[in-house]
Amino acid sequence: MSIQGRPVNMKRIMIKTTNATMCLTFTFVVLITSCAKDKSDPVVIVPSNSCDSTIVSYAAEINPIFLTNCAVSGCHDAPTSSGGNNWESYSEVSTKINMIICAINHNSGCFPMPRPVGSPKLPDSTIQKIECWAEQGALNN
Repeated sequence: MSIQGRPVNMKRIMIKTTNATMCLTFTFVVLITSCAKDKSDPVVIVPSNSCDSTIVSYAAEINPIFLTNCAVSGCHDAPTSSGGNNWESYSEVSTKINMIICAINHNSGCFPMPRPVGSPKLPDSTIQKIECWAEQGALNN
């Protein structure tokens, strides 16, 4: 077979067609996979009205959280008062609640609690309870 007096090399045409098809397929695959959704952990946003229905009690709910997780020997108990913070008393906790919330959420710019660094955060439900108590005015109830 010839075109304009030149012989046509069918093998060469097939190779060019195959290369073009592979390039298009590769480009398509790259485009499709680059549009995949982000697989990172979802961000959980606590609605601001989640604290409205139930009054959180310092004595019944918040103090036990601090006594169990924070005001333990070697940390924020009265004898140790790590960082000058004693979380055994309402007055200390209530006056520093914003700093505490920053720390237990492991927010940047705060010393993450619980320590040592790298320890897991408190459960989200526990953090939410502390945040609700603070949002309700950090009452001594």
